[in-house]
Amino acid sequence: MIPILTFIGWHNSGKTTVVREVIRRLRARGYKIAVIKSTEHKGLNIDIPGSDSYLYRKDGIESLALICPDEIITFQQNTGEDLKHLAFQLFPYVDLVIGEGFKHASGIPKIEVTRADECKEPLRDSISDVWAVVSDYEVSFDRVFSINQVAELTDFIEDNFLSDNK
Repeated sequence: MIPILTFIGWHNSGKTTVVREVIRRLRARGYKIAVIKSTEHKGLNIDIPGSDSYLYRKDGIESLALICPDEIITFQQNTGEDLKHLAFQLFPYVDLVIGEGFKHASGIPKIEVTRADECKEPLRDSISDVWAVVSDYEVSFDRVFSINQVAELTDFIEDNFLSDNK
């Protein structure tokens, strides 16, 4: 089974910045990484009105894939599948799937990203499966990384989620 790890945090906590740096480092170590990002925005329209994909979706086609010379783009209705199923379905060939968001995903290890100027109540106090915290201020938790300790965080991820995949 492909390991899955998700980064959680309040809006503007720095999740994407941390995830991007971790991914750069993991890829440099030879790992294949996929990302699944959750958003609360509805109705994102990346189809251009009048395009073939737009017309198919307008006709009610629930699932559509565009095969291009350099990429595959898929559109499908959100059927509420859990993160584990989506990761396996979409990315069976990778070493690790990193989620961004999915704070309520059951049984998925999580790393909370938090910053002092965006700090609300700690998610780790109400969310299960938090393995570590990345912060720019002092935090009381078993495993804490400074926002500047991305190398150490990457080592932690490799040791705990990828040791059998290389």
